[in-house]
Amino acid sequence: MRELALRLATARKGVRRVVNGIEYRVDSRCRHRFAPGYEAAGAGFLCKRIAPGAVVYNVGANVGVLTVQLARWSGPRGRVLAFEPNPYATCLLKRNLRLNGLDSQVEIVGVAIGDTVGDVTLHVSGANGMARVMRANPLLPKTEAVRVPVTTLDRFWGSRQVKPDWIVMDIEGWEVAALRGGRELLSATEVGVVLELHPDAWSWCGDSRADLER
Repeated sequence: MRELALRLATARKGVRRVVNGIEYRVDSRCRHRFAPGYEAAGAGFLCKRIAPGAVVYNVGANVGVLTVQLARWSGPRGRVLAFEPNPYATCLLKRNLRLNGLDSQVEIVGVAIGDTVGDVTLHVSGANGMARVMRANPLLPKTEAVRVPVTTLDRFWGSRQVKPDWIVMDIEGWEVAALRGGRELLSATEVGVVLELHPDAWSWCGDSRADLER
């Protein structure tokens, strides 16, 4: 009942959260994701390097904890493309962007990024950020298999011609496949890449550290 009451009371303006020194309004259902020091080391690195007007690919945006920060750092002249295939997370991501007036600066791209084009099975647990491709994350007690569209960084870049200054990626083990699908983009342009590695999941996708280092 308390959660329902909070959701109703904050339906219009959301809940106030301060993340890495920046204030946001967020949907009450995901307020605990917006921790005060969320990924502080990574955020500190990025905020010093993402210049006003930068274009950022946020691959694995989830509900937008990092997305809203990337949008603030790149400023009103910047652009963030938030790739998120989980339909449950996308609903909250849209709302969090609206609550912060960032829905015109951030474009949500509802696809997974990998090394192929088509569709793939994503094992989700609501909007939880630990959803994984190919096999369910053992840290999630209950998951649902959903089919989602997948494309490559090269295909997306080739079709849209939106050159990123930065690629920020956290996709729970599929990062090697995503980089493999972006070889043309990464070799043809100067782009900074920041990614979270999940080596425990690489074998599920048929990848290894050697594949990452190629």
